[in-house]
Amino acid sequence: MRTKRSLGSGGAGWEDGPVKSVRTAIRVFETVAARQPIGLSELSRHLGVPKPSVQRALETLHGAGWLRRDVADPGRWLVSARFAVLADTAPAVVAAREAARPHLRALHDETGLSVGLFVLDGAHIAYVAGGHPEKLRAVELAFGPLPVHVSAAGRAILSRLPVRTRREVLDRSLRRYTDASLTDPEAVLAAVARAERDGYAVVTGEYRADTHAVAAPVLDRLGMPVAAVAVFTTLATTGRFGRREAADLGRRAVACAGAIGDELAAPSALAGAVAAD
Repeated sequence: MRTKRSLGSGGAGWEDGPVKSVRTAIRVFETVAARQPIGLSELSRHLGVPKPSVQRALETLHGAGWLRRDVADPGRWLVSARFAVLADTAPAVVAAREAARPHLRALHDETGLSVGLFVLDGAHIAYVAGGHPEKLRAVELAFGPLPVHVSAAGRAILSRLPVRTRREVLDRSLRRYTDASLTDPEAVLAAVARAERDGYAVVTGEYRADTHAVAAPVLDRLGMPVAAVAVFTTLATTGRFGRREAADLGRRAVACAGAIGDELAAPSALAGAVAAD
């Protein structure tokens, strides 16, 4: 029962206006978050809300940066990395980002390569800090959000999560980006198991044929992965990328991730992140 109505003659109740639109947008966001990727028709049926109203909510949330279209199927929607970064694992990712900056700069200076800190964003990996962000973002704009299954950072993070969680993240169709892309979930899980054994993950030309990456997980004080440090290279840069080169970058990535993790384990790290946030 509506108890408040607009003052104009024949005016609609206040819930038919802005408040109702906000409530619809919240319901749409929550449903996308729970059922992603999901399309307009399915959202409309699930919510019992007309398609035009759902579409308006989707476009509003997309414009604000909270939702994005699925690159593989533009008719379906996903929660964006913006939400993962701002709401992340509350101050844990904020603390990792702040602790990582000097170490990432040092790793870049040491290797001369592009480096970055990444966090898990559903079935994708989101860039949150590092050197040469414009290059990484340009690649994402051209190829879409970086998927976990062809990402060294993604595999590094998964390597420190329970096997059941790994399977849940990979429990969807895996898109092929290059001839080298692993699209069989079992093959990806085997690569994740290698990353668990080695302490770092290696991806060779699976997202872009000319780009290779090595990544190591950043662990919090409980040993859970809050992010991953990744180093990127191309054959044009290094001239060769074999086991020796991968192992060398892996060692450096592990050292960088460990230094960040050590700072996160310090009692002042979390308090500083909360204050900065």
